[in-house]
Amino acid sequence: MKHLIVLLGLTLAGCSNTQQITDEQTVQQFTVSKNYAGLVDFYKQKVVDDRNDWQAQQDLADAYLKNGDLESADFYIQRVLDLSKKPTASAYFIKGQVLARNLDFTNSLVQYSKAIDMGLDSGDVYMQRGISLAQTKQYSKAIDSFNQSRLRGYDDVAIKNNIAMVRIYEGDFQAAVDILLPLYEQDSSNELVNSNLKLSALKLDESQQEVYPVVDDPIKVETFDNQENASLKTEEVEVTEISAEEFFASQPVLKESTRSSARTYHLQLGSYDSMPEALEKRNELLSTDLPITIRPADLGESGTWFRLLSGEFSSYRQAKNYANQNQDTLKDHSYFIQVIR
Repeated sequence: MKHLIVLLGLTLAGCSNTQQITDEQTVQQFTVSKNYAGLVDFYKQKVVDDRNDWQAQQDLADAYLKNGDLESADFYIQRVLDLSKKPTASAYFIKGQVLARNLDFTNSLVQYSKAIDMGLDSGDVYMQRGISLAQTKQYSKAIDSFNQSRLRGYDDVAIKNNIAMVRIYEGDFQAAVDILLPLYEQDSSNELVNSNLKLSALKLDESQQEVYPVVDDPIKVETFDNQENASLKTEEVEVTEISAEEFFASQPVLKESTRSSARTYHLQLGSYDSMPEALEKRNELLSTDLPITIRPADLGESGTWFRLLSGEFSSYRQAKNYANQNQDTLKDHSYFIQVIR
């Protein structure tokens, strides 16, 4: 009889281990395939079987969160926080995400801090914390949090994209373009980067721009310098919502650009209606050793064009001198002086 009891115990333990492996495989399959509705059903049955299974309720809340059901996610995670004897750090992290998805970024930061204080040290928690910091206009702390996420192995593209969004919030649209343009060059199929690059480019080029021809007559040069105040007009560019991460879409108003309103003058060596063509032409000009930048411009009904610019000067005369100094290099290329406000 003793041997029978031991054998029976071993058999039951074996069944338990098999069930555990099966459950883990099921969860993994649902997670990899992003079948969050399946995850909800799986964990919901566990809660039905044991309403005091707090880990199952926490997992169910997370599944609801991933499936976009914020009310249900909040119901279950709040039960875990209120009723379980010892809520985990991950429970506070889930609560913070629910609050952030409901646009309560201030209180989400409280939950993220609790999770971190309890030992949660993942790239994900620092990423979400950075997003909430950005939404509450704590920009330097947001960037620091994004970089903490970077140190913990979070995706570089997502981090750089969110840092670029912070620069947009700050009104530093040139910095945003500088971050996003290399990402676009590496992968032009990333729709998120593309939309954010377009937004920052449109804000960077908010004014109606006027083209000035290259002239050699010094009297005409003086005429341009003296009359430009009367000839330039500005026009606001309509701003669309930021599409960075889903939380960023809640930002209602972007700060106005802090760039100087003074006019700048450049040599324009081309303008193209697509970024890939502009990049190709810029690469062809690299042999000139001239600094070539791509500056997107919103031309209203004509769409967004991408200009190849060299140099940046405070007056038409300086730009003209720059052209004269590089006339041997420029002799085989068409160009004119572009003024940008």
